[in-house]
Amino acid sequence: MYLKKLCKPRESVFNKDRRDVVLALSDLLESKIDGNSFFDENFITSGMKTLIEKTFGRLEGSGDQASTFLLTQAMGGGKTHNMIALGLLALDSDLRIRVLGENSPGKNLQTVRVVGFNGRQSDAPLGVWGAIAEQLGKKEAFNEYYSPLQAPGETAWINLLKGEPTIIMLDELPPYMEYVKSKEIGNSDLSVVTTTALSNLLVAVNKASLSNVCVIISDLTASYQGGSRQITKALDNLQCETNRSALRIEPVNTHGDELYHILRTRIFKDLPDNAVIKEIANQYASAVKSAKEMDVTSASPDSYAAQLIESYPFHFSIRDLYARFKENPGFQQTRGLIRLMRTIVSSMYETGSADQQMLIHPYDLDLNNEEIFSEIKTINPSLSEAVTHDIAKENHSVAEALDTRLGSGTDAQDVSKLILVASLANIPGATHGLRESDIIGFLCRPGRDISKVKKDIVDYLPTQAWYLHTSSDGRLFYKNTQNLAAKLHSMATSYNRQSCLKELRVYLESLFSPVLKDCYQRIELLPAIDEVSIEVDKITLVMVEPSGNTSGTTRLSKDWDKFANDIEYKNRILFLTGTHENILDRVIEQAAQYRAIQSIINDFDVERLSEKDPQRVQARTSRDKIMLSLRSAIQETFTTLVYPSQNGFRTTDCRIQFSDNQFDGETLVRNTLEKVQKFTSDISSNTFRKKCEARLFGGQQRTQWSEIRRRAATLTSWQFHRMDALETLKNTAFAQDIWRDEGGIINKGPFPPPNTAVKIQRISRDSITGEATLKITPVHGDVVYYETGDSQPTTSSMKVDSFNQFKVDELRCKFICVDSTATHEKGSTEEWVNTITLRHRVFQQGND
Repeated sequence: MYLKKLCKPRESVFNKDRRDVVLALSDLLESKIDGNSFFDENFITSGMKTLIEKTFGRLEGSGDQASTFLLTQAMGGGKTHNMIALGLLALDSDLRIRVLGENSPGKNLQTVRVVGFNGRQSDAPLGVWGAIAEQLGKKEAFNEYYSPLQAPGETAWINLLKGEPTIIMLDELPPYMEYVKSKEIGNSDLSVVTTTALSNLLVAVNKASLSNVCVIISDLTASYQGGSRQITKALDNLQCETNRSALRIEPVNTHGDELYHILRTRIFKDLPDNAVIKEIANQYASAVKSAKEMDVTSASPDSYAAQLIESYPFHFSIRDLYARFKENPGFQQTRGLIRLMRTIVSSMYETGSADQQMLIHPYDLDLNNEEIFSEIKTINPSLSEAVTHDIAKENHSVAEALDTRLGSGTDAQDVSKLILVASLANIPGATHGLRESDIIGFLCRPGRDISKVKKDIVDYLPTQAWYLHTSSDGRLFYKNTQNLAAKLHSMATSYNRQSCLKELRVYLESLFSPVLKDCYQRIELLPAIDEVSIEVDKITLVMVEPSGNTSGTTRLSKDWDKFANDIEYKNRILFLTGTHENILDRVIEQAAQYRAIQSIINDFDVERLSEKDPQRVQARTSRDKIMLSLRSAIQETFTTLVYPSQNGFRTTDCRIQFSDNQFDGETLVRNTLEKVQKFTSDISSNTFRKKCEARLFGGQQRTQWSEIRRRAATLTSWQFHRMDALETLKNTAFAQDIWRDEGGIINKGPFPPPNTAVKIQRISRDSITGEATLKITPVHGDVVYYETGDSQPTTSSMKVDSFNQFKVDELRCKFICVDSTATHEKGSTEEWVNTITLRHRVFQQGND
């Protein structure tokens, strides 16, 4: 399905000497052109067909045909080519039948005289009329008009031309008119005399006696305004005198499909059949359909396929993009495009590109090929610097560097070259550039990942290219003035690496600074090894540069791997790194860009530049795109989390994802650690306490609290958790008598059941009788025995029947508690002592 196999170019395409051969009218008049070869490589356009039919119709006398035909198209538009084609067919009746068929116009003609004048031959001593008379073999007929040069009159022209069918071709007269202005004749000049002669000729051929004579004139209005006025004056004179205007014919319709037919015929010898072309078009349509489903283009797959069938082997966009610059000063329209496409096709076949391409696209320009670059400079020389800096410079341009970094083949270059072709016009009011949807649509082809083209190239390129601009209606186009990206580049490259790292650290801190501080409490961002210190009670996340010189399975550089394995508190460090060496340079580059655009926007703020000012709008857009690029670079750089585990340090994927421009690095790290069971939020269950007792007590019943903290920081099998989790666990265990604090030593139990005891509370006492009411509370038991006096209570003693209303009037009472389940040992005796109330009364005896 590729060009090399399906399409065979003509040998002339590869012959540089023939690639730019320009035929002149004089080549026809001097019989230097082979008619068969000419028509093998030329397509008969609708304009050429009209010219042939009208001319032969007049020569045969069929109908009321115009006597004068004016070929109107800018330089290089096919005017001379049409004259030559007509002349060859007029001179050779056999060729006429082969090319046009037996029933074609001119079938009744035998001999046709073809004469003409090429305005580039400014040294015609006998003037235009003398040259025509000489070619007819009637030079003497105009003897009286040679010295001095005088304009033949109407009758003189009739006498000269009557008889055989005759075609008079006048090509490129404007430069001749410009030149002969300097030739004085009496009180006038030769241009005035020539104008009069031509006016008389045009009037003469409109007479019945010259009904088998016609004049073909080429017009170069766009290029030679002075000379054209002379031609226009002659035509105006003719119109006034005969009330008939010359028939204007456009040799090539550049707005239709003729352009493709011309290119196919001139460049290719063999092409595939329609079935193959349709299959290729359908493959392209399928690519467009996929792009449309991604909502990156509005192109219609069916329309795409239909247009490709008409334009094959060229991409249909070539015609529309060519139409933009065809009017450029000095560009030779059809001739120039043929030369350009011949050069491109030659390059594609010689470099092997034709082995990989199904079509010739507008971006298939090898701008590192000096011949192709020269053609582009001819079309618009002002964009040369844009090409060499932004598009193609032996792998040193912006687009080439982007393709190398992305590994995207030529996607970035294709985007750039497509925009370049759409920017070549340099005439007032021309359309420049393409909208994003058009770029994506024109780039759709089988095998291209168009989604990456938009994200990685179309969105990113304007932040890097120096000469790429955005119009008010959203078109990307190249211009010969540096843009915001150039200023950005200048500022960004002026920053040293350390200042860029500082800017990057600030941004990374905004992404990873801990808030909950449960899975890590400190961050170190791209530090030097000697700057990192690890604390026993704080986990540190260290972001380190990916290295190609890694050690073991940690994916850390040898230095960082050694650091991690040498520190005491191995369970207090995490690393966030990646797998691609030197990728941090891209992150730093984007950080420099971000710093530069922020500085530019700050300057706008100081200048109080309007929010609607195009510069500010572009700056904001660039900032957003740079931010996307910075985030993308960070995503590609930091992809791996290195964490301590039972068998040393292990790695796991840790992919940064931005959602609605938001990202929480702490949450990402926490979720990643939870997946690998390195982080736990279960810190209040018995399971957590039991894990602590099993791992952090070192197999001991009793251990120092400081040692427990140290083991949590050094034992890599211990999970991460909130930093206050151990302290909370300790306090809870103390409160529940699961652990005991024995002078800074933690005893984790299990402890023997406590002995029984008795709590005694006096409720009341009768001061008269001395009887007290007690509340007896058994502790760790359910039976209480008592004895009064000095005896010790035993299980044979009396039981307390009422714990809440135990009455006793003895001076002493001793109690003991017993656990009937035998779980708790019998405790010590508890003695209660009653109160003695002293009372007195005074007795009087006599005076005593």
